[in-house]
Amino acid sequence: MSKKQFIGILPTTGSTPLEQLNDCLSKLRGLLQSSGLDVKNVLKQTVFIKADDNLDFYTSKTRLFSAIIDFYLPFLPPLSFVGQKPENNKRVSLEVILLTSQSNKIAINHKTLGDIRYSVVDYSDFKEVYAAGLTSGQKQYGTLDQARAAFELMKMVLEKEGMNFPDVVRQWNYIENILGVNSGEDGLRQNYQLFNEVRSIYYGASNFINGYPAATGIGMNTGGVILEFIAVSAFKDISIVPISNPRQVDAHRYSQEVLVGNSLKATPQKAPPKFERAKLVSIHDSGQIYISGTAAVLGQDTAPEGDVESQTLTTIENISRLISKDNLKNCGIKSADNPEPLSYLRAYVRNEADIPKVRKICQKSFRDVPALFLVSDICRNDLLMEIEGVLSI
Repeated sequence: MSKKQFIGILPTTGSTPLEQLNDCLSKLRGLLQSSGLDVKNVLKQTVFIKADDNLDFYTSKTRLFSAIIDFYLPFLPPLSFVGQKPENNKRVSLEVILLTSQSNKIAINHKTLGDIRYSVVDYSDFKEVYAAGLTSGQKQYGTLDQARAAFELMKMVLEKEGMNFPDVVRQWNYIENILGVNSGEDGLRQNYQLFNEVRSIYYGASNFINGYPAATGIGMNTGGVILEFIAVSAFKDISIVPISNPRQVDAHRYSQEVLVGNSLKATPQKAPPKFERAKLVSIHDSGQIYISGTAAVLGQDTAPEGDVESQTLTTIENISRLISKDNLKNCGIKSADNPEPLSYLRAYVRNEADIPKVRKICQKSFRDVPALFLVSDICRNDLLMEIEGVLSI
């Protein structure tokens, strides 16, 4: 399997969102040139925007979109604009996934399906699909309809490539006002729980023989519901393995007691969040482990420590146990005696003032691992931060 690199870029110049985005794109161009790569090697990109409300978000999105188009002409890789404030009071930050290995046996195709843009990496025997920006884009829709529309778009892309939901190995779920609770015909309904109900319905028609995707369900200040994913087609030499954490209950096995609000009227009980703690994708003993959004949850309950530093330490302990040699062995995965450090991490912090504390602990624990820090609500009221990552093996 070819090598991929996750890269987070924070601007150093510019005061407006457009100026800061152009600085990020300039840094990306320099990185591509120094690595002997082309813009076509960008498989997926996410632009994080500081936005005060939906009007500010959609206005900024329109302006920034033109700059993105100019940078990539004549094509455009899959793209999401996410309403999460970057660190250091920046207005914009950028994350991309690059295909870094070059081979005449690998073809990158940037495709469209209506307004959807997605990338396909074609190998001789299998393919990978990268998609982003799956959203209805309708500000007036509620979370339920937004989630349905986003999953319908996801289904369309997968079916177009002869794939289905079980082929998804990594998924990002961005949900506006994730903790919001509203009164509906089914009683009090939390936005995150509504999202989980819709996800369960779309997943329900399939058999996930290799486990659910690794996933992150995270809040946004604005923007409705947005999905991104990576999918891999089946092939006899590919190993796709779900990874559990002995310190945590699998999220898809959560009891009703930790799920907030009511289920949909059509479903007998609340659907748990259907994702694995991590997912290995490898071929010929080389690959990546996608680490889901991980927080200070022990068993299925939030750890009792309520301060951000304690939660960060507990989260890092959870990740360390998850990717430890013993745990990978228990999941049937062979790893090196001296495993590589994480190749990338993204951290979400509820209170912007806490980012320096979280960053300091992460730098001490993960040393020089590239990282992007964002301001965002987490999926529980008592969680203050969350970390996701990538590990090459």
